[in-house]
Amino acid sequence: MATILSTDVMFATVKQRGNTLATLRISGMSSFADIINYIKTVIKGKMGLLTLSLRNCTQGWAQERNIILEPRRISAQLTLF
Repeated sequence: MATILSTDVMFATVKQRGNTLATLRISGMSSFADIINYIKTVIKGKMGLLTLSLRNCTQGWAQERNIILEPRRISAQLTLF
């Protein structure tokens, strides 16, 4: 993955099975993990295989990645009295 700086302006397109879920203009992110976390908040409830097209206008690079979003696992504790 190319370098991502917080001053970069990026455009992201998120697709699932050919359907566009989101087209975003992103800035202020400093890592790929920050971008993924932001995308998760935008496309709430979507799970499975997604295609992320990311274009960094500031640095002049573009990449396409397949990512898998899984449902959040909530740990439950069973207490017996």
